[in-house]
Amino acid sequence: MNINFSDNSKPYFGLEFPIQTGESYSPILKEYWGDVVSDPFEWFLSVQKKAFDVGADFVSIYFNSQEPEDNLKPELLNKYKNLLQKILQECKINLMLKLSSHAQWDCEIFELISQIIDRDIIISPIQSANYEKLLSLALNSKFCHKFVLRTPIDINLTKELNILSVDAGVDPHQILIDPDMGCIGYGIDYGYSIIERICLAKKAGDKMLDMPIIVYAGEESYKAKESKSCDFPSSWGELSERAKMWEISTASSLLAAGANLVVCWHPEVIRILKKEFCEVLCH
Repeated sequence: MNINFSDNSKPYFGLEFPIQTGESYSPILKEYWGDVVSDPFEWFLSVQKKAFDVGADFVSIYFNSQEPEDNLKPELLNKYKNLLQKILQECKINLMLKLSSHAQWDCEIFELISQIIDRDIIISPIQSANYEKLLSLALNSKFCHKFVLRTPIDINLTKELNILSVDAGVDPHQILIDPDMGCIGYGIDYGYSIIERICLAKKAGDKMLDMPIIVYAGEESYKAKESKSCDFPSSWGELSERAKMWEISTASSLLAAGANLVVCWHPEVIRILKKEFCEVLCH
């Protein structure tokens, strides 16, 4: 991986796509990406191309499935393995594998796909409920992965999981902190304050909080009804622009708080943030 996330002179941007879409997926994003949303491999190729176009630093593949019944797991896991094999053959950009956030199911997914990973990647999210298993699998490989450690919005839990992971053999430079924040209008103030507290602890010399902070502005923003529903007064603006602004507002707020990595869903958000906001926020 050719990124030094410890360089705080600028933020880093990831462009993320989920491998499954349903009724809750943003109509704006469906329209933007077009027919490729029905084929995760073709979607990856489109996302990778767009990531280079807008200057993203990495692509994130979101394995956003619910845990299926036991008899259905082998087929789905094999599908994931085959998909990742094809993607790795064509991947020319830094890569994040974002798991489902269901602790036990993530262990099963990663146990299979870890066998075919052929480079340093970012693995997300790792939680207190599964860190031992996931870290054991990842640390037994020959690669130097980055680990996104996610804890609920609580600085003490953040520090505790960082310490436990270092005790398990992780180098502190491999850790990215995920404070599990919300978006504009949905709890972003709590995430903002935790990021500020982590940054203050860094400046005070706390080595167990001196890691880059990653936020998922895209995923969180497109959970909000304001970013995917037309059922609002005209004064709220057209949905196509409102959806992007919800993500831009979320991302720029968290950058201002001190986030180092921002994962977005709409490519134009990255382009706008890099052009309009970064010089003001980061210098």
